[in-house]
Amino acid sequence: MDTITLSKQNRLFWLGRYSERVYSSVQLMVEDYDSLIDGSGIDYVMFCRKMGIPCTYESGEDFCRRYLFDDQSQYSIRSAVEAMLGNGMVLRETISSQTLAYLQLAHSAMELAARSESPAVELQWVLDDIMAFRGSFDDAVEEESARNITKTGGMVERISLMLRLERQPERLEGELRKLLNRLYKTNLTPQPDALRIVTGRALEAQPVDRITLLSSVEGLFCV
Repeated sequence: MDTITLSKQNRLFWLGRYSERVYSSVQLMVEDYDSLIDGSGIDYVMFCRKMGIPCTYESGEDFCRRYLFDDQSQYSIRSAVEAMLGNGMVLRETISSQTLAYLQLAHSAMELAARSESPAVELQWVLDDIMAFRGSFDDAVEEESARNITKTGGMVERISLMLRLERQPERLEGELRKLLNRLYKTNLTPQPDALRIVTGRALEAQPVDRITLLSSVEGLFCV
């Protein structure tokens, strides 16, 4: 297995988390825009509570715009895009310039969406560019452990969002098993107590409350 410095582990892991955060969050927000158009509204107060972020929004429409595009908020999707690109730029030699270009395209599409009054098309470009990044990443990154660290980060983020928002519970055990399988292909060192809880739920269906499981998934690695 390749030896990867702690600094590089950190960058790879958070590249995975931020790219998944952007992808999953944009998907959710596109659904919210549709709800606004249909007149059914958005329970943005509950959303913020579940996500553990301050609710500073005045309306569903204000939430949609600012949660997506507020460049002054550390909680916005736009900020996650910036962090995703920042990690990618530092990792340019590992992921290749071609792969980095897809992150830059996603960033550009997000900037276009922020300036648009009807950003659905530009947001779809963000999703498409991240999917292209994932494909190029698999082809370009030669270090197997590096690939698996980034994918582990992505899985941690996906499961975290599933637990926070209580979405797709029927997929949870399967996603946890995929996370463990990917983990064992990396040189990451998991926290023992968190690993025990995640393993017990994934492989033995041991009962554990949602908040404890969420804390264990998010605390699985100190990176």
